[in-house]
Parts: sequence; C-alpha cells; structure tokens
Amino acid sequence: MKRFMLLIPVLVVAGVLLALFFKQGQTNPAVAALPETVQARYSNMTVTTSDGREFQLPDRTIVCTLSVPATAEEGIYSCPAPHDIDALLAPAQVSGNPFVAAKAAALVEIDATTFAYGLPANSWQTLQIYYGTTLNSANVMLGAELTGGETGHVENVVWPDFSSGVHPTYFYYRAKTNGSGYMGTEWLARGTQ
Repeated sequence: MKRFMLLIPVLVVAGVLLALFFKQGQTNPAVAALPETVQARYSNMTVTTSDGREFQLPDRTIVCTLSVPATAEEGIYSCPAPHDIDALLAPAQVSGNPFVAAKAAALVEIDATTFAYGLPANSWQTLQIYYGTTLNSANVMLGAELTGGETGHVENVVWPDFSSGVHPTYFYYRAKTNGSGYMGTEWLARGTQ
C-alpha cells in the first residue's frame, strides 16, 4: 500500500509533464486564424501641392502582409503605397538659407480611401498605410468609416508610449472589422516635402 501511495504523485507529475509536452506542439488557433496576407484597395487618390499641381491617381489593389501579431487575435498589416508619389513631384529645391528653404518646401496633401478585406470578422486589426512619399511634419485626418464596422482611429499599437501613430511615410489605422472581415476609411495626409 505504501508503494501505491508513493506511485500516485509520480504518476500525476508524469501526466502533467506529458500534457505540457503535447500542448507545446499545438498552435494557438487564434494566431493561426490571422491570415499572412490580405487584400487592400486604394481608391479616389488625389495628390495636391501648394504650388498648384494636382494628380488623380488610378485605383489599385495591393497585398498587405502580416508584419506583427499584436495579440493572439489582432495583427498589424503593412500595406505598401500603390503609387510612387515622389516620382510625380519634382525634387525639392535645396538652399543654404533656412528662410528660403522653408519657403521652397511644398505642402503636399494626399487624399485617399483604403479598404482592406480578408481579415477575421468582428476583430480589431491594424493597417500600416503608406503614403508613397515622405512628409515632414505629417498630419493625418480620418473621414468616414467605409465598412459599417466600428469607427477606427489612428493608433500606434507597436510603440504607444513614444508615437501617436503618424510617421513621415505611413500611419497606423486601427479599427474593428465588420461581419465580413472588411475595414476601411477615408484619409487625408498632409505635410511638407
């Protein structure tokens, strides 16, 4: 009987170790549910400069890749710019005089909509939306939510203590997807080049 009483704790510990061993080989179903890529459509894209130039750019569909799983259910998807806006705009004039250089900097506005699909339904997701150019002192304003999901916002889920989510070449847009896995918004990025 004494042997049997000593054997019980050994069997329990062995069972726990075996369960942990087999559980490590399994993937978290929520993480596995995050797709590696999703489609996004940039549309109604207009580039306007303070010197009077305006460009209406054609709609494009691009592939956004999962760059970071932020949580078990939420990912950050990097969406490359569909157009090279730098190629459209003349090189900035460089001057040694800071007052002349400040006057020469052109204000650039990029007005567009970005709509992503193929995401998990009714989940919070983040898009890293690239402008196609570098904007000094960049600002982003969001317009209407396009998919009937929960209203999105600019948020830096990667470095929330250090950045608002707006950067010189991209911004982070976080929103809850609708029941079909869609999210999107109108946006306006403004800054100098």
